[in-house]
Amino acid sequence: MQLFMGIKDAAIKALTADLSLFDMDLSVIIVTYNSSTHIEACLYSILEQLKGIEHQIIIVDNASSDETCRVIQERFPEAALIRSPLNIGFARANNLGLQGAKGEFVLLINPDTIWKRGDLKKAIQFLRDHPEVGGLGSRLILEDGSWQKSHGNFPTLGRELKEAFYLPRLFPGWCKGMFIYKEGVGPRGVDWTSATFFLSPRKIILDVNGFDEQYFMYYEDIDLSKRIREKGKEICYYPEIEIIHYQRIPLVYDFGNSPYLYFDKHFGPSLAKMLRFILLFKSLLRMMIFTPLALLTGREVFREKLKTNYRTFEYHLFEAPRVLKKPTPQPTLSPVERRKR
Repeated sequence: MQLFMGIKDAAIKALTADLSLFDMDLSVIIVTYNSSTHIEACLYSILEQLKGIEHQIIIVDNASSDETCRVIQERFPEAALIRSPLNIGFARANNLGLQGAKGEFVLLINPDTIWKRGDLKKAIQFLRDHPEVGGLGSRLILEDGSWQKSHGNFPTLGRELKEAFYLPRLFPGWCKGMFIYKEGVGPRGVDWTSATFFLSPRKIILDVNGFDEQYFMYYEDIDLSKRIREKGKEICYYPEIEIIHYQRIPLVYDFGNSPYLYFDKHFGPSLAKMLRFILLFKSLLRMMIFTPLALLTGREVFREKLKTNYRTFEYHLFEAPRVLKKPTPQPTLSPVERRKR
């Protein structure tokens, strides 16, 4: 399967030809899409951390219609900018960046982030000192200073059902859900961590064939973490680094079709179909909770949650059957396999 549908292999090679001469400590890969609001501050904060580290910065732009590319070209000429003629999604775009990566380590980071605290050199050294770790994620905080859930346990039907009843939130000490709601102290092992910030030895990512390109957005990091774990490596939550994340899309959307892709891939189509009923129940329960709260208080936050869960319910009711009828796509070529062909 080609990386770009409808784009010739020669065009792909031309996009990445200028990235073939690097050999260094770190490759930073950023995927942008209409990111002009945040990309400048993001890059300036990263550059502060890159002092003394031999590095490259690769930015893959997913056909932005704003000033993202102009800002990058004018203010950060040292960054290698790959401009996709269409939006190929987060997973594919990162794989495209990986084709040109030459660092011993790879840092995947979102453009809507700012580095708040922590030493990147120490994080790299942590991975060198702990070869059993295949990747680490940072602590994420939102714009208002609140902690963002960014790591957790691998999804199962049972954990999705627990999330529907808010049990992991109410009893974080003993009830395991998809997310971890209770912060600990210091680095520790988790099942998965968000690709908003993901630092990994490049060899590890290539060994597992990069991201699965079936995922347009969301769950691609959970799937990547799972495949790294299956190779015998650990995933680490590393709160010594803290990143501000200006998240634009609420995660309560239940991630579109990505949960179905994940369950179909790892558990089979029968469990993927069962998942639909849990997600329908989950969004319906939330609508029942937020409807009286929105009516009685008039607060915008409750109205937005009600709207979001209504749209989520509609998606799982009407769109999910179409998604579930589709045959499971074949795995796409990894960055390593593309180079061989």
